[in-house]
Amino acid sequence: MIPRASRWLLWLLPAMAGLVMAAVVSSADIVQAIQNSPNASPWLKANAQAVANLAINVESGGNTTAYNGSCCYGVLQMNRKNIERYTRIDPEEYRSLPLQDQINAWAALTTDALKASSVRQLIAMGTFDGRPVDGNLVLACVQLGIGNCQKMINSGRCSGFADRNGTTICSMADGMAREPGGRPTTPTPKPDNGTTPGSGTGGWKPSDSCIRNSSGSCLPISEAMRQGFLQGSGVEMSAMKRHAELLAVSLVVLILAANLSALWRGYTDGRLSTSELKGYLLKGGITLSIVLGVIRWL
Repeated sequence: MIPRASRWLLWLLPAMAGLVMAAVVSSADIVQAIQNSPNASPWLKANAQAVANLAINVESGGNTTAYNGSCCYGVLQMNRKNIERYTRIDPEEYRSLPLQDQINAWAALTTDALKASSVRQLIAMGTFDGRPVDGNLVLACVQLGIGNCQKMINSGRCSGFADRNGTTICSMADGMAREPGGRPTTPTPKPDNGTTPGSGTGGWKPSDSCIRNSSGSCLPISEAMRQGFLQGSGVEMSAMKRHAELLAVSLVVLILAANLSALWRGYTDGRLSTSELKGYLLKGGITLSIVLGVIRWL
């Protein structure tokens, strides 16, 4: 028979093992890991404190072995699919990785996601649902999924997407905007004389942003998007717009020409009087002017 004291010890061993396994890191540890990660973009490094706030305040409390009971693991709660894609190991192995290795995998995923069209669209908006589009909102957009972020953008409201726990992208950003302990973060001046986006505390503004091209030059987002469109399609955005305008004008002219032909046949057949023909021609001219004006304005 096992003595009472030994039985209590056997009950305590699993709990003690769990405590030993758990690796709770600090906000400063996460910031340092982001700065040291070869996979972190300049934007992520500039917003390293926002990443730490995401991990501590929202995702795991800084526990690198955390599991949410359904899909996601580690200090920044990567899901099974992304763990497989970016680490080629199973989730349980991922949970046992040191902080730096987890951050490297998450940084690779997030750097890729920051290139998505939904992220660029959100940045270009400047404000969304009455709030500024800052680094926290952009990071939350990526963390909750770029497809879900697009749903939110399409709806025009923060409530346009919420996960199974009711967390919206905006509420996640609000959680990130506070340091551990509840104090609001205070944006610091822009680094590098404003050429690098971010402040490390979520103080980045879209007007301060840039995207680095293959040569390392920092381009304004509008110029980076223009160059990206040119590389992808082989056509300048302005030229594509002119082609679209020409196509629309040609279509309108063809429709009006067909109508004018029908009117002229009606006039020559005696089914329309001269005054009726003039009236239809006047209406057609006004319609053409309005359509051309709208096309040009767009």
